[in-house]
Amino acid sequence: MAIRPEILQAIKETSLPEDRTFGKAVLPVICAATYAHGAWSALEVKLDSEHPVSAGTTVVQYGQSIFEGMKAYRVAQDIPQVFRPYDHAKRFQLSADRMCMPHVPEDMFVEAVSLISSLYRDLIPKEHNSSLYVRPALYGDDYSLVITPSEHYSFTVHVAPTLPFSPGMKSVLIERQDTRAAVGGTGGVKAAGNYAASFKSLGRAQALGCATSLWLDPVESRYVEELSLMNFFAVIEGELHTPILKDSFLPGLTRRSVLELAEHHGMKAVEERIDINKLISQIRDGRCTEVFSTGTAAVISPIRSLKEADGSEFIIGERIGSVTQKLRAHLVGIQEGIEADIFGWMHSVADT
Repeated sequence: MAIRPEILQAIKETSLPEDRTFGKAVLPVICAATYAHGAWSALEVKLDSEHPVSAGTTVVQYGQSIFEGMKAYRVAQDIPQVFRPYDHAKRFQLSADRMCMPHVPEDMFVEAVSLISSLYRDLIPKEHNSSLYVRPALYGDDYSLVITPSEHYSFTVHVAPTLPFSPGMKSVLIERQDTRAAVGGTGGVKAAGNYAASFKSLGRAQALGCATSLWLDPVESRYVEELSLMNFFAVIEGELHTPILKDSFLPGLTRRSVLELAEHHGMKAVEERIDINKLISQIRDGRCTEVFSTGTAAVISPIRSLKEADGSEFIIGERIGSVTQKLRAHLVGIQEGIEADIFGWMHSVADT
């Protein structure tokens, strides 16, 4: 692929932003393609400012948009590596199906992610617990107010280097007031609107000193589903428990990886409906000894306590538990090139 000299110069002149809080340091060059008349264009590397979005397009007016969140690493690696890109590409296609959008071919998806990661390889942080966050997105960009799926689409990949993430203990709010998604809705895919729907609850959670919200099922408001950006795990009587997948919450790839790691380590993992009130009882009597969340941003994040809106708090522990620590160390070790990639999860990025 021929890349314009001014684009290469823009990449060369980019320095790491001071504020590298997760997702904030978005870099100015993207990889993009457009869809029209039933076919995709070739990928192009361009300035983000060269790919504007009108307020009159389908994505702005009706929210026809999906995304993935993934990471490129260059800690112990000589060549940058991306975590499970083909699995992300497959999930991206499932999201596209639900939102009436064309598939981005897997090879195009992985090529775009690899290309932008390679171009910005010198800005991939090398500190432990740090990475280059990669955000593929697909959205409808018909200039139209007609309430139908778009006929034209943009596929873009943005990146943002992130500071080392601290796996400190967090508290979460049990969300009993609102629901994030409905049965038969879009909760099981990465539709952009799912995340905006969680903002109100996030504000309530933060006001109580919590990191985020723990969502319950949309029918009975009784069974644990997920956190706003992460899947949920609990260690109960020595066994690893996680909510069984439903179409109202996301099948996380970090979740899948943790289940595979648990099997590798001989841990019993149970996928089941988790009754929030039973879980609280198990925390109180000590049968539940650890709780953690899994997702791209934090990988595995230990949870200190669950809180109710009235301020009631159920403390699980003040320190990261042994199961959480073991799984996190192994997974991060694979991602950072310290541990052997026995599962074949890491994809090396070729030089551009």
